[in-house]
Amino acid sequence: MADGANKKLKLRTIVLCSLMALFLGWIVANLVYRSLVTGDELRAAAADQQLRDVSITANRGSIYDCNMNVLAQSATVWDVVLSPKEFYQAQDELRVEDETAENGTRPATAAEKEAYEQTLIDGLCEILEVDAETIVEHLSHTESMYREVKRKVVKSVADEVSEFVADNDIGGIYLMVNTKRFYPYDDLASSVIGFTNYDNQGVYGIEAEYDEYLSGTPGRQISAKNANGEKLDAGYEQYYPAQDGYSLVLTIDQVAQHYLEKALDATIAQHAPQEGAAGIVMDLNTGGILAMASMPSFDLNDPLVIADEETRAEIDAMPDGEEKDATRVAAQEKQWKNKAVTDIYEPGSVFKVVTASAALEEGAATLNSSYNCTGSVMVPGWPRPIHCHDHSGHGLQSFTEAVVNSCNPAFIAIGNSLGADRFFKYFDAFGLTEKTGIDLPAEAQNSYYTAEQLNAVSLASCSFGQSNTVTPIQMLTAAAAVVNGGKLLTPHIVSKVLDSDGNIVEETGTEVRRQVISEETSEAMCLALEQVVAANGGSNAYVKGYRIGGKSGTAQKLNKEEDVYIFSYFVFAPVDDPQVAALVLVDEATSGAEYANTVVAPTVASLMADLLPYLGIQPQYSEEEAKTQDVSVPGGLIGTDPLAAQSKLRVKGLESTIIGEGKTVVSMYPASGTKVATGSNIIIYTDDRETEMTTVPNVVGLTPSQANQILTNAGLNIRITGGAAQNSRARVSSQDTEAGASVARGTVVTIECLIEGEDGE
Repeated sequence: MADGANKKLKLRTIVLCSLMALFLGWIVANLVYRSLVTGDELRAAAADQQLRDVSITANRGSIYDCNMNVLAQSATVWDVVLSPKEFYQAQDELRVEDETAENGTRPATAAEKEAYEQTLIDGLCEILEVDAETIVEHLSHTESMYREVKRKVVKSVADEVSEFVADNDIGGIYLMVNTKRFYPYDDLASSVIGFTNYDNQGVYGIEAEYDEYLSGTPGRQISAKNANGEKLDAGYEQYYPAQDGYSLVLTIDQVAQHYLEKALDATIAQHAPQEGAAGIVMDLNTGGILAMASMPSFDLNDPLVIADEETRAEIDAMPDGEEKDATRVAAQEKQWKNKAVTDIYEPGSVFKVVTASAALEEGAATLNSSYNCTGSVMVPGWPRPIHCHDHSGHGLQSFTEAVVNSCNPAFIAIGNSLGADRFFKYFDAFGLTEKTGIDLPAEAQNSYYTAEQLNAVSLASCSFGQSNTVTPIQMLTAAAAVVNGGKLLTPHIVSKVLDSDGNIVEETGTEVRRQVISEETSEAMCLALEQVVAANGGSNAYVKGYRIGGKSGTAQKLNKEEDVYIFSYFVFAPVDDPQVAALVLVDEATSGAEYANTVVAPTVASLMADLLPYLGIQPQYSEEEAKTQDVSVPGGLIGTDPLAAQSKLRVKGLESTIIGEGKTVVSMYPASGTKVATGSNIIIYTDDRETEMTTVPNVVGLTPSQANQILTNAGLNIRITGGAAQNSRARVSSQDTEAGASVARGTVVTIECLIEGEDGE
């Protein structure tokens, strides 16, 4: 009996010890698993339960132009945050005033709690302009402490939220400080500056390229919270301040940028290019980019909106779905891209500045070389003759005349005299086999023939700017080296990096990559390119008073079903001391003429006429130019003796006609301050009689002298624009006052004179 009891006791002890051992083993194994395998996850969960960790957004650095005008700046905004858990806790504890109650208040009824919730929904919907469904969805997360209702509201809206919360004793609504990017000039330099996304990260342009500099380091506010998720007092709080981002000073000049965009806008309005237009202005001494634009532009403050109204309307009319979304994304990416650095194209005759300077440098050509153009030339290995743009031929011409005439047969001969090896040597030396290294994102890599790949046909076409491709920034950088003394510069767009106290952290200086050609060759090319603009009475790129050089280019886009072209123009000034250069291109013009001379040359003339005086480059007029200079009608003549007024007008080089029987000047037409051509006739009225009217004749298509005679006979004054007015081939392309309009006698009719046709493409 006793033995049986002992056996049972022993067995029970063994079983109990085994179970305890198994339980202890399970505990140890579980501890090991949770410590080594899921430890980090559990610690994070515990921290999340016990700590509230709030990120503090750093102030993003500003972007300035070269004169410290703000181009991009961050401002304080607020995120409206809802804590459903805290709201419903406040709802549960809600009390309403009741005089019959012991303490003057009583717990809210279910209906009153429901009204409290509806007040929250209605108030936020009205102030934040969000749907009620959005608020209801946030409230459905009843245990959540953090739901973003709306981000980045401005101060006036944040103040409304604060007032609403206070007036209605709403719980669980917070305003969290954030920042928002603002662009004071809206669409100025939009493709260069770029923009940020909703999280203040740069996604395009300078904002993306220098995001690491601009963004700064976010701070943190860590505070303890109790089991109910409520924040404990400040003794349990740690604060790590945010470090503001660096600011950037660009080489971009806001005024120069405005002039470039103004000129491009006018060209787009007239020629409606299917693929837009682009332009770059460079400081020839430093490589700094004074202006860069890809047009049409877009609003940096609202970059998702399609800027082109026609495109936007077409997309809006599409049925909702994947195709509509894809079309919208494609349109957005097209308007955001910077054509000046991301597009590759065949430069056409602009490239001849490289071929010509290489030939002079190598002695393969001299200024005394001559070339005979019969209108076309046969190249071994090509079944058809390669034509000059002038099919009748230029005849015998010098090196400079070949450049002025942009003669393809002559440049085929020049390229042949260089040979494949030397041609490619300079193609490479001018930086055209590699990216320029400009500090902008998405610079494209071009395509080209190597020396081994160049045969007679490809060498011929490459010599006059076909077959090889470049980016606009590559072409301008190479052409700049032709005229700036032969130095290949690295283009750059950021000049300084500043800390939050304005101290210089980094500075970009002039980087000369190599000396490509001699100063003597560069000087000879400058003089030759001046003749391109000024010869034969001036071209469409000519600006009175300035020594400007340049080269146009028309390149057919061979990958298109229809005949479409890229028109471009390289221009620089002044010829005797080159300071600034520009390249403008118009991609697939759909209206107007089909040559760069008539599409882009007026654009660069308009740009340089604005830009050069602004940069402090003063005009120097020839005696002939001085005679045709515009003058302002002098002021202070009203109320004076008519004969004395005539005398003052005469001193200004203006004629005048007195109408009336009074003793003093009552009015004049054109009025004081109006810009008129020297020799214009000012109508002086000496009594209150009615203004004499006349009808504006149509002078489009006439020569400048014919237009002048007809407008003068009609009692009108004429003001001539366009650098080609003195050229025998110039014709009136437009007049600012519509033909047939009835206007006051003496009205100034401004006409633009252009040379129609190729004129050295």
